[in-house]
Amino acid sequence: MTIGTEIRKILCLTLLTAVVAGCGTRKAAAPTVKRIERQPIHEVTQEQLNTDSRLIDAWSQQESGRDEEALATYAAIVEKEPGCAVAWYEMGVLLLNRGWTDSARACADRAVTLNDRNEWYLLLKEHICERTGDVKSLVATWKRLVELQPENLDYCYGLSNAYAMGGDLKHAIEVLNRIERRVGVSEPVSLQKQRLWEAAGKPDKALREIENLAAALPGDKRYNAILAATYMKQKKYAKAKACYDRVLAADPDDQYIHIQLAEYYKAVGKPDEADREMLLAFENRQLDSRTKLQLLGSFYTDEEFFGTRSATTFRLMDMAMRDCTDSTEMAAFYGTVLMRQEKYAAAAHQFELALLRDSSQYDVWEYLLICLSEVPEREAAMLDYARRAERLFPMHTLPYFLQAMAAVRQERYDEAIAKLEHPVKWGFPNHYLEADTYNLLAEACYRTGQYDRCWQAFDRALKASPDAWSVLNNYAYYLAEQHLRLDEAEQMSRRTVEAEPDNANSLDTYAWILHLLGRDREALPYMERALKLDPGSETLQNHYKEIKASL
Repeated sequence: MTIGTEIRKILCLTLLTAVVAGCGTRKAAAPTVKRIERQPIHEVTQEQLNTDSRLIDAWSQQESGRDEEALATYAAIVEKEPGCAVAWYEMGVLLLNRGWTDSARACADRAVTLNDRNEWYLLLKEHICERTGDVKSLVATWKRLVELQPENLDYCYGLSNAYAMGGDLKHAIEVLNRIERRVGVSEPVSLQKQRLWEAAGKPDKALREIENLAAALPGDKRYNAILAATYMKQKKYAKAKACYDRVLAADPDDQYIHIQLAEYYKAVGKPDEADREMLLAFENRQLDSRTKLQLLGSFYTDEEFFGTRSATTFRLMDMAMRDCTDSTEMAAFYGTVLMRQEKYAAAAHQFELALLRDSSQYDVWEYLLICLSEVPEREAAMLDYARRAERLFPMHTLPYFLQAMAAVRQERYDEAIAKLEHPVKWGFPNHYLEADTYNLLAEACYRTGQYDRCWQAFDRALKASPDAWSVLNNYAYYLAEQHLRLDEAEQMSRRTVEAEPDNANSLDTYAWILHLLGRDREALPYMERALKLDPGSETLQNHYKEIKASL
């Protein structure tokens, strides 16, 4: 609303008709009278005409964007005629638009003092009071506006809001009650009264407002939904369910009713029914994918999503993605869900889509590499992504580790060692992959004859993870192969057998060390058990024959 526009129009019309009562006491045009009535004639002084002429000059300057000149003109007017309320008002508007709030307030106060029946002056003052947080003056200004225009509901709402701003909830509600008595029960008034009663700490009265609203407008399902939500907040679940049932009966295709019912069933401890309602909600094509995905994130906890309710949540996720128009935006989230289901190839595809949209998130690169490491036929792609990740994020371990692991499988041990030296040099935040890296480094060093470096790597691996059974088994076996520290190797190997009694490799290592220590009778049962678990192993068969022959 441009506060000065109507004033300018009125004054221009007044000047054209030469009916001017003076700058300080201008009023709205008189109502139309019968032709036979004689109108009084007001004389217009030359001074008044000069003032009006200068006001027109100032308005012209404003209209042409010359606000500085307009301000100077208004200032000259009030200097010569301090009782010109219009000039004070227009100056206040200009100053407020410039952000000079205190000066604008002074001008507005002066205009209102000169003419407290002019609504535009009062509205300017109200606007300034609200901006500056002067609640006392704001209430007084709205009260004056309501006195002038008691039928104007906007003014009544303004007064109620002003009371509420000052914490005077009692008077704020009284004003709303007056509105309600005039126009009947309506949504704006009832909802505002509900909020005020809640702020006043009177939930029962807040609830009554919504009940009255729903009763007054029984054909509108929204109010039953609002009433149900209020009942839910107050844990009046049976009443909430009745409201939800009415909404469902009124509109079975409502896109939100099944979500609300799901929340009800979750609140009353019926998770299976809650899941059923969520599935019905997700079947509704009117509910967009973004909303569905937001619901998944807010309705279920992480434990429920990936654990206790995962059978449902994974299905809901698939349903949401089915209708998703921008799969790249949600791809990373969907990828983690597929990853949890061990659908590594499908998960990798989603992470690749996510990287097309944003390649700056290392977590997405890592998830992709983990998934591709579980898909043997995509090893070449995994290595390509690992090299790219290494260049983008040189301080992270996994890209180097996966490249080194592939190099070890292909017996390129020097290349593996070179890759592993990077994380060894930079360290392992939170010990992530520390034991695995040193275990792999020990393997590569052993294969290249760097035995001392191999033992050091094994020691570092066990320091990082003392109960890493694969490290203990490999360390013990390689010591045994070199006939070194056999007693220590036997202790390490025994720990792996105790921890993994059905692991053929651990049983074979322990039996072989016992054989090297000359304890073949002890070794034989472990060797027999290992063969039973893995009868096709040529190494196990040879070890068994040698132990048997030594008895």
